[in-house]
Amino acid sequence: MIKSKYRWDLPKLEEGITDGLAKEWKVSRIVAGVLASRGWAPSEQTTAFLRPETDHLHDPFAMKGMAAAVDRISRAIREGERIRVYGDYDADGVTSTALMIRLLTELGASFDTYIPHRSREGYGLNPGAIDLASEAGVQLLITVDNGISAVDQIAYAAEKGIEVVVTDHHEPPETLPDAIALVNPKQKDCPYPFKGLCGAGVVFKLAHAMLGRPMLEYADLAAIGTIADLMPLTGENRIIARLGLERMRRHPIAGIRALAKVAGCKTEELTSGRIGFSLAPRLNAGGRLEHADGAVKLLAATGDEEAETLAKELDRLNGERQALVDLTALEADELWQSMCAVDEGRTKKVIVLAKEGWNAGIAGLVASRLVERYYRPAIVLSMDADTGMCKGSARSIDGFDLFAALTECAGLMEHYGGHQAAAGLTISRDNVSQLADRLHDLANDWLSEEDWQPKRRVDLSIALSDATIDAVDQLAGLEPFGNGNPTPRIVIRNVNIRESRTMGKDDKHLRLTVQQGNRTMEVVAFGLGGQRERLAPGMQIDMLGELSINEWNGNRKVQAMLQDFRSDQLVLKDRRNERDSWSGVEHLVDAVPSGLAIGCATRDNYELAMSRFGPSGIPISLYDEFEIDRVAVSQTAAASERTQDSEVFTESDSGGEWRHLILLGLPSNDQGTKTLKRWLAPERGLECVTVFSGGDEIRTERPTPVPFPDRKQFGEVYSACRSKGSWLDSPDGFLQETASRSGWPLSTIRMMHEVFIELGFIAADGASRKFVPDPPRRELEESARYRKAREHATGLRLAEMSTEELRHWFSACHTASEGK
Repeated sequence: MIKSKYRWDLPKLEEGITDGLAKEWKVSRIVAGVLASRGWAPSEQTTAFLRPETDHLHDPFAMKGMAAAVDRISRAIREGERIRVYGDYDADGVTSTALMIRLLTELGASFDTYIPHRSREGYGLNPGAIDLASEAGVQLLITVDNGISAVDQIAYAAEKGIEVVVTDHHEPPETLPDAIALVNPKQKDCPYPFKGLCGAGVVFKLAHAMLGRPMLEYADLAAIGTIADLMPLTGENRIIARLGLERMRRHPIAGIRALAKVAGCKTEELTSGRIGFSLAPRLNAGGRLEHADGAVKLLAATGDEEAETLAKELDRLNGERQALVDLTALEADELWQSMCAVDEGRTKKVIVLAKEGWNAGIAGLVASRLVERYYRPAIVLSMDADTGMCKGSARSIDGFDLFAALTECAGLMEHYGGHQAAAGLTISRDNVSQLADRLHDLANDWLSEEDWQPKRRVDLSIALSDATIDAVDQLAGLEPFGNGNPTPRIVIRNVNIRESRTMGKDDKHLRLTVQQGNRTMEVVAFGLGGQRERLAPGMQIDMLGELSINEWNGNRKVQAMLQDFRSDQLVLKDRRNERDSWSGVEHLVDAVPSGLAIGCATRDNYELAMSRFGPSGIPISLYDEFEIDRVAVSQTAAASERTQDSEVFTESDSGGEWRHLILLGLPSNDQGTKTLKRWLAPERGLECVTVFSGGDEIRTERPTPVPFPDRKQFGEVYSACRSKGSWLDSPDGFLQETASRSGWPLSTIRMMHEVFIELGFIAADGASRKFVPDPPRRELEESARYRKAREHATGLRLAEMSTEELRHWFSACHTASEGK
């Protein structure tokens, strides 16, 4: 059995809705199923989703504060006031700033831009920047992608004679700043119907309001900001993203052409995925390591030469950023492990780490790595040794509202902001430990046990034959994909792996060929090269992944990108005929890093196994001396005292689960067989069993087992009973006579008689037995005595079984609940 890494959240679909969508839109059942699983039904809203048009864009003046913002900016332009655009250093912030440059340039404004330095100034407005604006004669500050929580800073700006228009999309605090205009669709009393705009999206709406029409030529930068900031790609964001992608493919500006070139992308092939994983990280790189001005200049560049120079510099910084993230993530992991060791198992539910020398600009990326590895919310902070202040970022998991949690701890922090999944904060090092304790308590209160296993939302389960080229092509009609409209995930159950091979540098990835019925498909599993043993030819799995079209030399075929898998199958590797068994065992011990256990048929095997592998901590046990649920002693202690006690497997070994069980010989008695069956129980999570026996070093006891009578032989004994008619049950009477004549042991003959009595073929009255002339028609398998005896006999001949017989017996034990 192979357990999946994630919880597969597969909705129940109503066939009527799926059929209605397929019929209305003339699409495959895969596309209709994806729409139905996401709550779409035949309606006008579905039409707007599938065919987004500019007519579906909302009136920008429906957004609270928009009219006041337009009036104030227009007056500043008319009167020649000095305007400063105050941006942010992430991809949404720089695209918002670049959009304002376009807008104010087109309106003929007198303006400049300012983006704070991430590590020196932090997020949002700050008094020092306001002082600089005052010294430069700025009369109007326009914030983009920030400002909604800058209560004190905007009040300070007013003291300096500077008025502020805020355009933002972050969660508003209870107390709002006293600005000339606050433009943010998330304000509580804002009637604007779509709340999911990013900072660049709000500027896109501002441009619409000021110029009197939707500025479709601005959609390129608005789309990058929307995708990079992980905004939901539904509603207006879907329209903006589609318009922007279309414009970038057909009429890319110099900055996007240059950025795509250094990222190895063709502009005509840009997708939301390529923007999110290739373009956006480079736009973010400047703000993370140095300053975001370079990214703004790139997006505002009018010439290719300038744009290419700026893009190359961002690409260089992105390479440095990747290396720095790798190093910091390693340090953060080591720090977390050391903290867990000190806590002696009382691990915090939320990871909170602070250290001098870390770069605050990459804290969010490192926090994401920790979330991915440990699946718990994570905060990574850079500590300033001189001031004692810590700045950093946080990332969360499903079900834990990070912004709400930080709000509960607001008194501990100097500043914080963000949303449900991500946030930034500034806090004194003296309060970091208290913050960790408080967040731990909140996570305990808010999350259930199920919430601590990562979940993957699946759209639908399909057969391999459903994944046609036409169906996958139709899925492209649901693009752009991203947050709120993810790439469709499907499950295909019970596929057989025909081929499995590693690929890529250091064999890091896998390429599989799977089959179901007469259909095959290629499957790519990125980063799963180390799982080749678990995804070997002959395995049957359920696979979760995404469908795509692979085009090569003009040929198109469907392929799947594997994300997770599971299997109820138990793999048996029968190596009983190998002469040098210990070499095989040693190779497995070296190859399997965890979840390994060894079972021994004889004490000699046990002693040898303990001497070789006991010190490594591998659970090692004899079959028939101890019950499996007894408490195990330390393997290290057992290694030194192995002549006194046998080791046993316990629920604590390998976290209660073994992935791979090595058997040095097979059991030869009832107790050993019972123990082996318990080891094979499905709750163990066992994936593979390798059986060794024979050879010069591993010696197993193989007594000749008594065979179990077949149906014909039962019939012969039954005929003898019918001929006898009646008799007394005594050892030296009719039973012994039948045993002598048939050649079966007396115990076997007695077992047969007990089966006949249970089935009603023989009547028993004390020691008297009488054949029943007209018995009920019943099968031998209906007798519990027959089943128990057959099971007992089968267990005693395990060592004599063929590979196929052994595989069948192991699988039966693995799929049946313990005790059945």
